[in-house]
Amino acid sequence: MPDWNALDDAYGSADTVGAMLEELDAGSGEVDWEVLWSHLCHQSTVYSASLQALPYLLRAALKAVPARRIEPLVLAGAIVSHADGVPVQVPGHPQLLSLLQDCTAQTLRELARDDLSEASFLHLLQARLAFGGERVWSRALAGVLEGELSGVCPACQVDLYIVIDPPQAFVTHQEWIGGGAVRTAAIEAGAGDPASESERWLLEMARAHRAGFIATLALLLGTSRCTRCETAFELREAVRLTD
Repeated sequence: MPDWNALDDAYGSADTVGAMLEELDAGSGEVDWEVLWSHLCHQSTVYSASLQALPYLLRAALKAVPARRIEPLVLAGAIVSHADGVPVQVPGHPQLLSLLQDCTAQTLRELARDDLSEASFLHLLQARLAFGGERVWSRALAGVLEGELSGVCPACQVDLYIVIDPPQAFVTHQEWIGGGAVRTAAIEAGAGDPASESERWLLEMARAHRAGFIATLALLLGTSRCTRCETAFELREAVRLTD
């Protein structure tokens, strides 16, 4: 058992969240996942207690029916995605990430054809990518839910807003929310040719389970140009430069 008093979470000493995780491990009482999130991954910040929580979250997922695996797996995925160390390591648990990855993949297979919300589907994709070491695309999928990703122009290094709502897919280096006139460049959808195993897997999952997600992925794998320097670029490259 970790020495929770010696670890930190979002509120200081991790003794409170440690007690919650021990209760989760013992199967006693209901878990308030919102509170766990606030302690372990507040505003995408990861703490020393967050990494020690990963084995507890894995055990919670392995003991649960598929529909109840979502919360522990998604929280674990967020922790891994935003952790400082790459790869994430927890002493005494050498197979931790591969077990989390396998559990998430199995959960997706079992739930993707059921009444799984779009948000839960994307969150599980994020987790699966994070456990496999693909943190950039894992974080990028959060932007899919929000309709906007961050990017960096490969040529002039200006920060970019990448808006990927299919009705209005564009890139701009100017603040666009608020109704003011800004310079925009259209996003040209890609042909669907994956450049990595992660991209290939995302396309396979979309084709198998979420046809509506294919158009969004085509935009993410597409091209545009910088509205400041006019240089053309691939969106995947601009997104990776944010890491």
